[in-house]
Amino acid sequence: MTAALLSMAEATLSVAAPILLAALGALTSEYAGVLAVFMDGAMTLAGFTAIAVTSLTGHPLAGLAAAAVSTVTLMYGVSLFTERTGANPFLTGLGVNFLSQGLTSLLSVTLFGTRGVIPLDAAALMHPLPRGWPVTAAAFLMVPLTAFLLYRTVPGINLRVSGSDPDLLESRGISSARYRTLSWCVAALFASLAGSLLAFDLGAFTPALSAGRGWTALAAVYLGYRKPFTVALAVLVFAAANSLANALQGSLPVPATVLLGLPYALALAAFALAPQRIAPRGEKA
Repeated sequence: MTAALLSMAEATLSVAAPILLAALGALTSEYAGVLAVFMDGAMTLAGFTAIAVTSLTGHPLAGLAAAAVSTVTLMYGVSLFTERTGANPFLTGLGVNFLSQGLTSLLSVTLFGTRGVIPLDAAALMHPLPRGWPVTAAAFLMVPLTAFLLYRTVPGINLRVSGSDPDLLESRGISSARYRTLSWCVAALFASLAGSLLAFDLGAFTPALSAGRGWTALAAVYLGYRKPFTVALAVLVFAAANSLANALQGSLPVPATVLLGLPYALALAAFALAPQRIAPRGEKA
């Protein structure tokens, strides 16, 4: 019994790590008033880049760096477009999700000749990255670090004010638009880490790599009342539901699809029941 509980706890923390990274990124952008609805697509795109570059170079660090640079650069450009044209950030963020699906499919066929699974050849891993507990611990250490940066540093405070009272920043000669762009770049960086972690743990890229984890991360932001530590608790709830669903498969007279849908049903309920609402920029939530 104890061994089973320990095994489930380990599985829960492992599942939670990439969702937590994505949630912290989404939380940062939420503070700036531009919710990162692109997290799911950004994670998939980053995972593809990490696997592709690792396969071509044999260096996972090169894949990780390429995923981070490409994802942040993309979202920097999308944010600039959104700010300069006055486009709806929700719609441009959704556009990134659609772009991710098409772009990864195109590049997958061009580089690897398939739209399916792209396995990472073990021979290509000249310098394997750490896996397991060290990576999970590092992900959870990002929670207090993110809280410190957002609440105890001048840039973090300005970023939060850019979402709650942008006119105050502008009156002091500080561009609120720059902090909104910064928030999307930070969210993109977290998304790249989450997507790369998923891909490296799996040892392959799959077209449905993120599998809704980006949306689950957004739900955790609201279920956690937009606070880093309670967001982490919300992520653990989702991860525990996922682990429980996997453990119960075959042991209950319930279709496997129903059990596998449990975490997503929980995320949907979080969106529906959370006291906050997703408000367009400029509105009070």
